Amino acid sequence: MRVKFLFFGFLMMFMIGLSSVANAADMDTDYLVGNWAIGTTEQKCADTESERFVFRKNGTFEASRANKAEAIGFWQIDDDMVRLDFISSGGFFQDIHTQLKALENRFSYFQVKLVPFNVDENRFEAVGILGDQVNKGIAVRCE
Repeated sequence: MRVKFLFFGFLMMFMIGLSSVANAADMDTDYLVGNWAIGTTEQKCADTESERFVFRKNGTFEASRANKAEAIGFWQIDDDMVRLDFISSGGFFQDIHTQLKALENRFSYFQVKLVPFNVDENRFEAVGILGDQVNKGIAVRCE
């Protein structure tokens, strides 16, 4: 359940730097602002069903799949991590679009910590921590 979100979170929430390896502390918050797709190639940006994260300058973000918001919250860079505080339906972690009926009008608070690495101009990798689960993912910047 949470594994899928961690994968999404890790991929989408990483910063871009000029070096091939960087920590969040080495990155400017302007790096993260924008539209990110989870996946290994830029083709994910054109895929209407892809998982996305949109990070805004005001410190808010939205996670979506198939252009439908599934999680909303706040982001910030703390030390060498990106911290995400958000609410989501439990259905988000599997398939919200088929599970939402059972979870209708029920939302929970979650916190994910992301540790970015292999950061370059338009792509990064990250390890994400949600509770006792740890996952790795890749995010690519979309125009």
